Amino acid sequence: MLVDDLVTRGTREPYRMFTSRAEWRLLLREDNADLRLRQRGRGLGLVADDAWGRFVARRDAIAAEVGRLHAARLAPTEAVNAGLRALGTAPLAEAATLWSLLRRPGLSWRGLCAVHGEVPALPEDVSFQAEVQARYEGYIGRAAAEVARFREQERRRIPPGFDYASVPGLSHEARQKLAAVRPASLGQAARVEGVTPAAVSILTVILKAKA
Repeated sequence: MLVDDLVTRGTREPYRMFTSRAEWRLLLREDNADLRLRQRGRGLGLVADDAWGRFVARRDAIAAEVGRLHAARLAPTEAVNAGLRALGTAPLAEAATLWSLLRRPGLSWRGLCAVHGEVPALPEDVSFQAEVQARYEGYIGRAAAEVARFREQERRRIPPGFDYASVPGLSHEARQKLAAVRPASLGQAARVEGVTPAAVSILTVILKAKA
């Protein structure tokens, strides 16, 4: 974001970076930093054997708990529905997995496991990570899809001498901004101030036709 602002938006120093401006901040969370980066650190020789062993054990424990939450089901029995009411949520009309139920506001991993009949003896950071992944699965999935679209746009290169004036449908402002910035990729073009999603769509069609 800093580089884009300096290159495409004319921003000048002094410049302050805010976490709220980070791209894909839903995916780049503090709680999953080791899951995202530890293996890369290991590949660079920055993670010692004992630290790596602890990480692998935690990663596998999270994966196992995620699998259990997907498999464990609650049936709409009187006992189960009484337990759910005690947790402040609506009773079940049909069977549901613990994974899907964790999306309900106010329900916790521990509370649901207790209703199911057993609270696994897991480290708090393991159960917390499994709960976060279940609770925000829909949002995380949409963010991952946006990242995939972003990467596809970044791979779509724009020739250095591309003539924006010859592209039908682009506004005068978009042509001026693109000609001034000369973005190297469709992704960078999409981040140029004044370039609308409609303009990016037009460029996508033109670039695919020229490919």
